[in-house]
Amino acid sequence: MIGFQLWREWRLSIAEILAVFKNVEIIDYTSDFLIVSWIEKDEVLSKASNLGWTIKIMEVFSLEGTSLEEKILDLATENEWKFKYWLTSLWDKFNLKTTLLKLKKELKKWWISSRFVNKDFKSINSATVIWENLVKRWTDFSMMINRRKEYLWKTIWIQDINAYSKRDYAKSRDMQIWMLPPKLSQMMINLADWKDIIYDPFIWLWTILIEAELMWFTWLYGSDLNPAMVEKASENILMPVGANWIIEKLNAKFINEATFFDKIKDWIIVSEWYLWEVMTQKNISKDRIMEQRKGLEKLYIPFFENLKKWGFTWTIVISFPFWEIKWSYHYFEEIYEILWERCEILPYFPEDFNLKATKSGSLLYKREKQLVWREIFKLKIK
Repeated sequence: MIGFQLWREWRLSIAEILAVFKNVEIIDYTSDFLIVSWIEKDEVLSKASNLGWTIKIMEVFSLEGTSLEEKILDLATENEWKFKYWLTSLWDKFNLKTTLLKLKKELKKWWISSRFVNKDFKSINSATVIWENLVKRWTDFSMMINRRKEYLWKTIWIQDINAYSKRDYAKSRDMQIWMLPPKLSQMMINLADWKDIIYDPFIWLWTILIEAELMWFTWLYGSDLNPAMVEKASENILMPVGANWIIEKLNAKFINEATFFDKIKDWIIVSEWYLWEVMTQKNISKDRIMEQRKGLEKLYIPFFENLKKWGFTWTIVISFPFWEIKWSYHYFEEIYEILWERCEILPYFPEDFNLKATKSGSLLYKREKQLVWREIFKLKIK
């Protein structure tokens, strides 16, 4: 069995995993983890670096018929070096201190030199796991108890959080440009039916296309009406290497007029919504939100109409805004009518899976203290 430790927006994590690893059997899940079978470890590791919304990947062992100490003892004997490890629990009632001390005592009985790195008998963060090389030594363990089932997890991969930060801050930008996080870009690409060609009609800082290149897409297409965005993108395209790219100034209302539209087949569109206006705590209001919604409506009606006229039949993954004012949510309701009339909203989860998307068929991305959040749809033109 393989386990995935999920990111904050865990529904998005599960949707991404199921999109990348198709036909797996779902064994168990909570808001913290997903356990699946019918998948090989080598396949998981080959695709792991492309998962934007997974913190860790682990080999999962059922503890049915054995104890935690016995199982870790078996794993410890496989190591030829000093057994350096840590243990965490995804169950609040689990006594970590007692277990760590008991485990060290058991290992000593078998003449196994060991050291746990849990400071003050507490869990540690991903950065410490990387620093201590616990994943390379395969000695990062988690104890999970759920629905009266007990599992031991051995980490086989951990997300390189530093690499994402370097990619993000290496971009040329100004703070008035809405920034799409690299992890979210990667996740949105994964939600689409993977192809070798991708098009982003609202390029912003080229984040989606940079991530696509790093995921081994070979053809990258982009466009934007704003010359400043095209200029910023032109500076940022120096980051990727090895991919072919075409970028042009274009009003997305007339997306079918892109010069490359008739030249390519079998591709996906992945994009963030057009940023109509930057709002702050000082100027956000219901009236300003409504004005922005009306403006976006005028953009997206011809956008989807022209995709339909052109005959675009492949997958679209796109996010639209929704807003929060004093703990009240304001959704871009006009987009629902546009999508229902012109698009098929594709499901994120299998029909027999009890996890569902929102009533509109979307998944939500939210961050604390932000005014504008994201509603992410997976679509096909009718």
